Amino acid sequence: MQTDNIAKRGNTPDLLSGILSVQVRNEDKITEHDRIYCQSQQDLLYETLDQIDRWYALFKEDAEQYKEKFRFKYEENGKTTYKNYHAYNHYDDESYSHNEFKPFDIINDLVDKNCNANANFANRIISYFNKTYNVSVPVPKIDEKTLHMGFRPVYETYVDMVIEHLGGKSFRETAEEELLKRFLQTVKPSCWSKVKPELKKDKIIFPDIVRWNNIHLEYHHEYEFEYGTKQEVDTFCEGIAFGTDDVLCGGIGMIVGLCDRNVDITGWYDLTTTNAEQIKFYKNGRIDVKFKDSTAARNCFDRLRLGEIKLRNEN
Repeated sequence: MQTDNIAKRGNTPDLLSGILSVQVRNEDKITEHDRIYCQSQQDLLYETLDQIDRWYALFKEDAEQYKEKFRFKYEENGKTTYKNYHAYNHYDDESYSHNEFKPFDIINDLVDKNCNANANFANRIISYFNKTYNVSVPVPKIDEKTLHMGFRPVYETYVDMVIEHLGGKSFRETAEEELLKRFLQTVKPSCWSKVKPELKKDKIIFPDIVRWNNIHLEYHHEYEFEYGTKQEVDTFCEGIAFGTDDVLCGGIGMIVGLCDRNVDITGWYDLTTTNAEQIKFYKNGRIDVKFKDSTAARNCFDRLRLGEIKLRNEN
């Protein structure tokens, strides 16, 4: 298997043994577009690591001439540790060797670059799936003290990590679950609330979603989202898009003409979604969403499980 060969050749550190011990079996769960992206990132990484390795080998060879004089040694990750070589130049030494170029700092810098490149690769692969499928898989931390020079990761191992984190579920299934969880947390009534999301014919009413910046309102007479509210509205729109059109790409950008620093609370904003047509903000924090008909509103209400929301006195 590719991962095993690379593990042996690169003398894989203990930190990554857990990653590489996962048998690659999940690649059939990603799309061709996913594979193309991952493979391109791997190719780019290998080009950089090859260049780093060439320079590392060159400076490591140069460092050998100082091994006895400066008594340095190599750490597990390939860095050098040495005592201040100026201390070994006696005051009566008439040479100028203390001004000569020494490769130790560059060797250590190359080791850092090797670690950073591997960390960047892990972050890009995991982040790609998180962003593409709206999931929340943690990025593994690369231990700079145990990562050996010459190590070559393969993207399939990170794909396996993503699938394993998702419990073997498909990306779509997991993405839907996480999206719904975020949405319901956003529209969940407070402990003392007496109102909850309500279906009214072709509309769904959501109380207490938005918080306004009162200082901005006082001085500029404009309704601006309070800090953090824009993200909550983005999550809200993400849920509406999924509930009404079965898509995972919704967000605040689907509100046509919205300016988060000056929100119009007097009229309706058009939406880019098909079955949800308009949205309206109120100064008390309420949001109404209007659908193309009552059936579309009911379908969205049910799909988002809004009927399952209970107030404190209903539990």
